[in-house]
Amino acid sequence: MSSKISCKQAVDYISKKEEGKLSSTQRFRLWQHLAACPLCRRYSAQNKLIIQAIKGIDIRQLSAAEKEEIVRNILEEK
Repeated sequence: MSSKISCKQAVDYISKKEEGKLSSTQRFRLWQHLAACPLCRRYSAQNKLIIQAIKGIDIRQLSAAEKEEIVRNILEEK
């Protein structure tokens, strides 16, 4: 198996890293990829910001209208 990973694999690894599901080999391959790929570095940084923002939201405190707006925004992005 090649030691280089694609950007698509890097995105998958970034998600797994946030979930704590990345092996040491995968972590090293991701580190190598991020060292060479500015777009994936930016994606990784933005992903961290989103996760930090989400941790501060208590979904139970959102009104039905706010929940619907979130769903609408997500669907519009597709």
